[in-house]
Amino acid sequence: MASDEFDIIRRYFQRSELAFAAPGVALGIGDDCALLRVGPGQELVMSMDLLQEGVHFLPDSDPYLLGQRVLLVNLSDLAAMGAQPVCFTLALSLPNADPQWLERFSAGLGVVASAHACPLVGGDTTACHPDHRVLTVCIQVHGSAPQGAALLRNGAQEGDMIYVTGTLGDAAAGLMLLQGRARDERATPAQRQALIAAFHLPESRVRAALRLRQLASAAIDISDGLASDLGHIARASGLGAVVNVDALPLSEAFRALIPPQDHLALALGGGDDYELCFTVPSDHTEMLEQQMREAGTPVACIGHIAAGSGVRWQRDGETLDLNVRGYNHFPASGTAASSSQERR
Repeated sequence: MASDEFDIIRRYFQRSELAFAAPGVALGIGDDCALLRVGPGQELVMSMDLLQEGVHFLPDSDPYLLGQRVLLVNLSDLAAMGAQPVCFTLALSLPNADPQWLERFSAGLGVVASAHACPLVGGDTTACHPDHRVLTVCIQVHGSAPQGAALLRNGAQEGDMIYVTGTLGDAAAGLMLLQGRARDERATPAQRQALIAAFHLPESRVRAALRLRQLASAAIDISDGLASDLGHIARASGLGAVVNVDALPLSEAFRALIPPQDHLALALGGGDDYELCFTVPSDHTEMLEQQMREAGTPVACIGHIAAGSGVRWQRDGETLDLNVRGYNHFPASGTAASSSQERR
């Protein structure tokens, strides 16, 4: 049994598959601060996510899967910027210091950290307040990108083509299965497991993202749903987006489980995909698709950037009247929660 905060760090987080040496780390766990090296002509890329039990992950989640998920979703932010992972920090607010939970959680973190050469270099642990015993995980990821090469949301130009990686809606469908909100007899056991895995273990798109730096004009990761996140690109770029809904990539497992009338709502607003949405000049699309094949990353062209504002949904050239919103932690007073809010 861990005796105090420092013992928890030594036992579970100062382990070789987590706190390992890496080229960008001059000093990791063991002092008041970590020391990082940023090479000449490189920029430091940082992002932080606060993940809370009952909001971002289910109560009683398998800690081994949770450890992988919480780091993967943060690495997705680095991928959206075209950044190479360097290291991460971790803060935990724990309801209790259960040794078995800590062992499995740190082992899950280690799987992802080792696979991405992204060591843990520091952080903090604390006990929850007795009146608010909810597990909270905070991760800050650090990456690097050549100066001026990071992908931003505001670079889309009129005529650029819109792409997404992977498939949409699988994680939201998997969460529905975990919560007992889907008729699971509609899909095979293998299909159900694939959808649940999409929620627990989102695909890392870091390898593909590094190839996008010279090709994409804007990018974002799809965390709150395509409707919301593509809207961020359009708004930041001062333009509109036109999406052909029949071009949306949907997996066979998703199609088997989710009734056709619900496909668009879940694929556009379900959230938790952690795929990349990006724009590419039309004369770069052939090179882009070749680069993605070499990276082993499936992509689909779903539309284009156009004059105007907002996102317009089309089928066979006709505009559809869709009221789809992504997840919002702080909805305006008096408005109904979106489907993605209800699921969280």
